[in-house]
Parts: sequence; structure tokens; C-alpha cells
Amino acid sequence: MTLRFIPVNGDSIYVAYFYFSEIKWYDAVLLNRTLRIAIGLVLLSVLIPVLLYQYIFVMTAERPPLDGFSTGSCVIQRSARLPCGSGNVSQEECHPQCCYDTINKICFHRYPSRFSYIFQQKWSEDVILMPRIATVPYNFQESFKTMKLSIDEISPTHMSLTFYDPQRTSFSGQRIENKMYSYEVLPTEMDISVNGPQGRLFSTLRGPLIASNNIWEIAFRVTNESIYGLGELPLKEGTVKVIYNHDGGLNTAPLIYAKLNGSYHGVLIEARAPTEISIQGENNVVVRSITSDGLKLHVFVGPKPADVMNDVRKFIGSNKQLEYWMLGAHICNEIAETPEEAFEDLQKFVTSASQEKIPYESHCGTTPIVFQNEVCLDSGIYFDKGGELLKNASKKVIGHVSPHIIYGEHNSTVSEDVEKSISLNESCVNIAHDFNEFIIREPNSFDIYKGLIGNYDVLYPDYENITEEFLQNIWAYNTELDGVIIENIWPLDESVKDHEAKYLSLPYFNKNFETAFNQTPQWNCTRPNGKTYYHSHNDYANNFIDAVNFASGGIPTWASNQWRKGDVMINRQNISTSWTNLRKELVEAALGGISGHWLWSTPICGDTDNYNNKTQIELCLKWYMAATYMPMIKIHSKSVARHPLAFEGTDRRLTINALNQRLTMLPYFYTTLQEGPLLRPMFYQFPSSESLKDLTTQFSVGDNLLIVPNLTPSQSHVHLWLPPGSWYEIWSGFKLKGEEGDAVTMTTTSADFLTLIRGDSIIALQKDVEETADKTRLQSSFSLIVAIDCHFVNITNEFNNTIQQKVCEASGHMYMTNNMSLKFETDTRQLKITAVGDDFDALCDTDKAIWAHTIKEINVYGLDDKDNNYDHHKHIVRTINLCELENNEDIIIMIT
Repeated sequence: MTLRFIPVNGDSIYVAYFYFSEIKWYDAVLLNRTLRIAIGLVLLSVLIPVLLYQYIFVMTAERPPLDGFSTGSCVIQRSARLPCGSGNVSQEECHPQCCYDTINKICFHRYPSRFSYIFQQKWSEDVILMPRIATVPYNFQESFKTMKLSIDEISPTHMSLTFYDPQRTSFSGQRIENKMYSYEVLPTEMDISVNGPQGRLFSTLRGPLIASNNIWEIAFRVTNESIYGLGELPLKEGTVKVIYNHDGGLNTAPLIYAKLNGSYHGVLIEARAPTEISIQGENNVVVRSITSDGLKLHVFVGPKPADVMNDVRKFIGSNKQLEYWMLGAHICNEIAETPEEAFEDLQKFVTSASQEKIPYESHCGTTPIVFQNEVCLDSGIYFDKGGELLKNASKKVIGHVSPHIIYGEHNSTVSEDVEKSISLNESCVNIAHDFNEFIIREPNSFDIYKGLIGNYDVLYPDYENITEEFLQNIWAYNTELDGVIIENIWPLDESVKDHEAKYLSLPYFNKNFETAFNQTPQWNCTRPNGKTYYHSHNDYANNFIDAVNFASGGIPTWASNQWRKGDVMINRQNISTSWTNLRKELVEAALGGISGHWLWSTPICGDTDNYNNKTQIELCLKWYMAATYMPMIKIHSKSVARHPLAFEGTDRRLTINALNQRLTMLPYFYTTLQEGPLLRPMFYQFPSSESLKDLTTQFSVGDNLLIVPNLTPSQSHVHLWLPPGSWYEIWSGFKLKGEEGDAVTMTTTSADFLTLIRGDSIIALQKDVEETADKTRLQSSFSLIVAIDCHFVNITNEFNNTIQQKVCEASGHMYMTNNMSLKFETDTRQLKITAVGDDFDALCDTDKAIWAHTIKEINVYGLDDKDNNYDHHKHIVRTINLCELENNEDIIIMIT
């Protein structure tokens, strides 16, 4: 500091003057507040991660492998963390190559994960992949020392990725020239990505890829937008599903739909072994399988949901057995305690149902079919009597069959001498004695394994290599079945399971697997071929289905669980009666249909013992109305009846009305099911509509109908969000006003089920119903609903100017046979009907006809009010003979 003499206002004073050149840099920092704050923030940004690493994310002192790849970071957003191993473990149990959150006590993977497989060259099918870490985060088991990846280009829109141990098996993927996807496999922590026209369809995101004895794991992401499937709409974080056939398990293909940039694609998990699928934060999907064989994933490009579904159906197969009668109601009663009582009850039901004109197609007979260990010539006498009774009433007989064999009452003893004497009886056979080689064995001995159902010990044949002789001997019935519903196909075993051995023997096991394993045969039983049971448990259902088809000659078959058998119809089983389950059944049926299983049966009012016929009447009535729009329906009573005869007065009338309305709409349903699923979620039907994609309160029925269920007790209003286009209430023609995505409120009652029809569509109905679907389609004349849509199109006039012109039109068609459909087209003046195909025998031949040949009623919606003769529509009564199309190109009906 220096004093200087400075004149101020004429006076001279001394002023202290600093020479800044003499100030040190640290003085400038300390004196500059802004600079102090900036430097402090920089220091904190460095120190905080260090402190987090040290005190919150506890890392091992073990260094990463010296392979030149990333060391990985533990500073990961909580929502993006993937559990490392079981996840919820103590710090000591957490693998040293994982991270540990000491606050939430979670063991999680680094990013990128150190648990991966690497290679040092460009990927090809022959490249050997090696683990970065010698052990896995499951009991510190050794990683498989080699792995291969096979990519199969199945079609231009479908590819698969198979991860496998080359010491056990081998795969070789095909290559095609023209495809809508590309993929890249990078050596950096085994980073795999699949790209399509809409963007990245699939990515492992440098996450975990683990392979060890009885545990394979992979994590991937398919979108950062919405995902759907696995019975959930939408699919949310925290959802866990187990692929292991069991009561309450998945009924359809484990397919995930993903929305990405306005398009949709899909990923399907193929698994024979017990497999867990968990949805983590940020749409990360973690797949863990109790297997030593590997993992397989399928990617479907789309870009529309229907494209994904069609590719899935090509992969799992599709049902070719749909007959018209299958769309009617199926009834089964399990209330009587003895065969004699069951036959008497069946007699009363058939008589009363005929008197009350209750429409139904088929019945299960006196009782479900249960195989017995001791099979004699007269074992099926009451079932056969019931079958004859139903055939005489012109009803189909659909047997309910389970795969297990009743051995005897629990804790009873049957000596070998008694079993031998039974087997020597010419009229009887003892399955356990005579076909011992086909029965599943105890895990630690070669004794026959006995499960438990109710108070009975049961046996489980291994149906994979079953013989015709065996099937003939367990079948004690002479009735020719029209179809079969396979129940308890998991198979069912209610014996108490001790899960401690699983936790000790398997590297990964949890409560989700406990639930799946609880009511299935002991996991480590031995199959007749010497293999452990649980590895191929998911094949059991398919093997039994194949055996039934072989024995029956391929009659229509429904089953609760199966894998890759799209030709088998789905039978929902053990559904408790509740409002929640009614809503869930609609979602399950809609997602099941777009996952490839179009023919899907739901039990009206549930099918368990918990139905209360006093407090749940309103719920049951609403279930009847909802079932009108299900692909297939059954009325299955256990303990308490829930068929229409169990109701009285107005309630009975409402149940019968619901079944009749279903018959009325069957021509439209039958047509729809030739081309796609019946019940559909909004995101599938309107993939470009952002406002509709996550709705679970309304569903499309085919392309042309929309239902808005009122599924709350005493609900007086329903809210719907308008899809694109114009919409009319189906029975009145009232037109809803609003734009796409607008919320509309409609009044409703307990007897209503709001149904809308899309403008620009024509559907055929049959209102004068009979007692069966086949009789109705042959004897009831058709009614047409014509819903006109008006819109403007650009046209060029005679002066070469572009002008807008109003166009009002509608069209539709009705499928009858493979070689006969009717096509409908209309404007505001006339309706034109043409035939597509020439199978006129189906309509016009006196002996061969299966369809009615007349239209007697047409209701037209969307005309100008001056052209209507009712408040919201025009009603036209006229008899139109469709057989005129045999000699004429079309039939013209004037509308205005």
C-alpha cells in the first residue's frame, strides 16, 4: 500500500492507494464472492460422488477385470437400478462386483454391469463369448466359461436371439436378404441392439448377462414409452410374472407390446424352464430362468400392433377349428355329490331349460371326467347316460378332463396283492400296476409319486411318449364327445410343499416361484426318462393336449395353460367372483386375443366355490352382459348354481336376455373372428391415438363396435373417450358429438351395457333367436344396421379447381363359409348387396343350407333428420331374398 497526495476540492489530502499488481491470486479469490461460490460448487461436484461411493454406495475393494472394458459406476438414478442377484440381501451377501445401497439395503448392478460376456473380434455365430467375472451374484456360483449367441432372421419382421451354452447344444440362425430390421452386437459388455424403421426396438443397454448352473439372466429395454402385455394394461414397474404353468399363471404367450415413436413392436420370451419376468424402472425388463440351457427372445418389428400379432400367430400357430356353435354358451354343473344325483340334476336342468327357452349349445354332462386308477367296463355308465340325454336334446357334449389319475383316498393302503387281483380281473385294469412305466416318480427313489387333490392321492402320467393302449385303458366312456375342456392342466397337486430345499438347492428362488410351485407336482420329481421334472414342467400341458387330440381324433380342445399351441382354445379357470375380477377378465381377454389366442373362454360369474347368490346378484348379472362380447363363454357352477335357472323373476329374464343378445350378434362375431381377435384394447385398435392408449374402461369389439362397461355397483353413468371417426349408440342410432379424445358421459342402468357402432360400417344381426346358435343362424332372418359416416374429400371440378365435396357412405361384409360372403355398400340413397363366392348351397339349398336367406329389417343411422322416420334413424321393413344373388350381380335397396 502506498500513500499518495491527491487534490480534492482544492485541498490536498493523503489517500491510501492499492497497487493491484501487488495482490496475490488467493487474495483475489477470497475477496471475490462470486468466484468463491463457483469454486466451491466445483469442489462439491467432485467430493459428493466420492462420499457417495464411500458411505452410501459401498463398493468392494476388488478391482475390475483387467480387460480394458469399463469399470462401471454405482452412481445410478434409483429408478434405473437393476437388482444384482436377488437384490434384497445384506451387504455381506452382495457380490463384490455389485454396488450396495446402505440406506435401502439393495444390491444392484453397476452401469455398465460387470456381469457380462465379452469377445475380442467381430461377432458371428461361431464366436465364443467369455464371462468378465468368474462367479455370478447367485451364491457365488461359477459362471459358464463359454456362451454363444445365435441370431435367426426368421422373416422380414421377425427375428430371434438365442443365448446358449455350446457345451450342451448348438444353434445356427438363418439369414435373409430383405428385412425391416438391423442389429448390432458389440463386444463392450455384450451390448446388443435391434433397430427398426421406428427406432431402437431392443437393447441390452450394457446390462447384466449371466449364465450359470440353474440360473440365466438378461436385462433389456424395448422402449422409453408405454408397454403392454402379460395380462396388464399398461405394464407397469413392479409387475412380476412367472412362466411356470400353475393356477393363476399366464394363459397366453408371454408377449410384450412396446410403443415407440407412434409405432408398435413386440418382444416374446420363449421359456420351457421356470422363468421370472420382472418390470423394473424405466421399462427395464429382467428375465431370470431356472435353467442351464439358455435363453431365447423374439423381436417383432410391427409397426402396427396387428402386424405384431400376425407374426406371433405364425410362430405359435393358429386355431382352424372354429365352428359356429362354439360361440354359444357352454354349461357345466358340479354340485351333486353322487353320480346318481348328478344324472337326476342333469335331467331336471335339460327339461327346465327347454321350458324357459334358455339358449345354450353344450353341457359337460353329469360330471367332469376324472381318470381312475381302477378302470372297469362300467366305470363311465352315468356319464354315458348323461351324454345320451344331451344328444337327444340336440345339445353338444363337451367333456371336462384333467390329466391326473385318482389313486385312492389319502392315507388308505392298497396291497400289491389287491392291485394284482384287480389287474387280473378281465373287466378291470389297474393303471399303477399295468402301466407303471409311464408314471412320474419320487425324487429320491423310484417309487411312484403321489400328489394330493382334495382327499385323494393322485398319479401323474408322463404323456410325452404315451401309448395308444394306455389311453384306451384310462378312458372308460363310450359317449362321443363334441369337444373337450382340459382342466387342472398344470397339473394340479395340492400336497403341502416344503420350499426350504429349493432355497438350498437352487441359486435363485423367491416368493414368486413359491406361488407357482405350490400347487404343482414336487419340483424335483423324476420323469420316466430319468430327467428332473421341473425343467420341462411347461411341456406337460402340451403333451397332454397332444395325447387327447390323438385319442379323440382332433376334436375341438380348450385348455387353461399351454405353450406355443395357438391351435388350442383358452379356458379360463378358477376365477373368483368379484367386481375386480370381472374387470380383469375383460383386460385378460383383450390382451389374450391380440397375443394370438382369438378363441378365449371366460366363466360367467366366476367358477369357484366363493359365489354368493344373495349378495352378488348384481355383479353376476353384469358379468352376463359383459360376456355377450367375450369370444367364448361358459357357465360353470361349483357348490352354488349360477346358470339362468338359478335366478328368479327379472334377474332370470336379464340373464336370458344377455344370452339372446349374444346370439343376435353372432353373425358379426363370427365374421370378426375369421380376421382378427374379437375383444381388443384401445391401443391395438387405435394405435395412433395418444389419448386412448392406456384405457381399461372401454374396448373395441372387432373393427366396428365399442363397449363401455359399467362395472361398479349401482353405477348410473359411464365416461368414455371418443375414438377417431363418428359413433352411434347401437340400438337407437343416437350420434355422439365430439372430437377424438373428448370425454363423453352417458347415463346407464344395471340392465344396460353401452355399445356403440362406428360410422362407415354395416353389420348383420339376427334378432329372432332360437335355443342354439346353429338353429338361430338357419331360421332367423337378418337385420342390418347401417351407420353412415359423412366427411369431405378433395375433388377437381371441370374448371380444374380443387374443391371439397361431402361424401356419406358405409360398408361391411358378413362371412358365411370359405366360399361365400356378403358385401354391403351404401350411400345416402341406396344400399347395394353383392355375393363374394358362389357357395349358395349354404343359403339356398333346402337340405344343405346352414344360414338364413332373408333380410327383413334395415336401420339406417346418420341420415339428415328429414329422412328419418324415428328420432335418430330410419327404419326400413322389407323382405329381401338373398338367393336372388345366385342369378343377379347385386341387390339394390333404396334408402331415401
